[in-house]
Amino acid sequence: MNIKIIIIALLLLPASFCLAQDKFEISGQLSQAGKDKMVMLSYKNSEGKDTKDSALVKNGKFLISGTTAFGNKAYLTLMPVKKDTIRRVGQSDYQEFYLEKGMYKVTGTDSLAKASITGAQAQKDFLLWKSKSQALLAQFREITQRFTKVYYAKVKDTVTIKKIQAEARPVHAKIEAALDSFIFSHPDSYVALDLIASEKTAVIDPQVFGAYYNPLSKRVLASFTGQKLTAKFEKAKKISIGKTVDFTQTDDKGNEFKLSSLKGKYVLVDFWASWCVPCRAENPHLLKAYNQLKDKGFEIVGISLDETKAAWLNAVKHDGMPWIQVSDLKGFKSEIAVQYGISAIPQNFLIDPQGVIIAKNLRGEDVNEQLAKLIR
Repeated sequence: MNIKIIIIALLLLPASFCLAQDKFEISGQLSQAGKDKMVMLSYKNSEGKDTKDSALVKNGKFLISGTTAFGNKAYLTLMPVKKDTIRRVGQSDYQEFYLEKGMYKVTGTDSLAKASITGAQAQKDFLLWKSKSQALLAQFREITQRFTKVYYAKVKDTVTIKKIQAEARPVHAKIEAALDSFIFSHPDSYVALDLIASEKTAVIDPQVFGAYYNPLSKRVLASFTGQKLTAKFEKAKKISIGKTVDFTQTDDKGNEFKLSSLKGKYVLVDFWASWCVPCRAENPHLLKAYNQLKDKGFEIVGISLDETKAAWLNAVKHDGMPWIQVSDLKGFKSEIAVQYGISAIPQNFLIDPQGVIIAKNLRGEDVNEQLAKLIR
């Protein structure tokens, strides 16, 4: 054989080998699906792109194959072949599952939602998590629905609201306990990784988050979700206690403001937005703290994640916030928010006169007392 052909073949082998290793196959049997039906698969392919594939149901059977590099949440939907007769998405007959390389089997009658989906380890983990959480989540949803109905009634029944909140707390605590138990016992699971990414990253405290992140295996951290989680964790570390921070942003008067210009003061850096109800609810408490401590070398810098200047400034005026306000009006794509991985608000951190973070996420009616203990 020509030596060049051998070299080319050897160079091509790793790519071909990886492709084969990433292959999945889903064979399904829906014995009473009827005629003119198809199954749609929605998943992330080997490049991490959202992908759709489909197969006709023939004699109650279907087959779909493809490649996916890492375990990811996917969806199988049963629908009529003719697009103009497809029911709305909210009424679709579908089931979510976890797809990764390997063989999958779908067994059912006339419904995909009620079918059994078995396959690789990620799906086994997902079914285990469902068995541990389904009843608790259903109970919590029912409580939430009752709470929403009472809370948004024309006449608020505060007594009932408090009773429902009291009922919700132990259920929520059980859900959190089940979540932690599953995560800590499955460090090599794509399902545990996704649960951490979706349930534990709204506000990352690096000192706490490490307990969830550090045990994760290299295999799951190499995935697209794992890489994003690592990047977010690294950004959160930039505003962990003990770190020195500085940034430049445009203030509400159009002037350039630099955080380090306040060196020598205690500064509470507060991320908020006009549309954020919990943020606005904190403003009276911050105002009380500001008025009590402003003469003791204390300042607040509000970083608005608004996208409209009028909404931002109207909220500042309405809530009576006399402290420094800055924004680049890019929402969560704000340069500061991106730099520090801010993906949920309200959030804040307190820096000392040297610009070092000494506390985070101070909130509530006693925020002035919390600050007074820290300001010397």
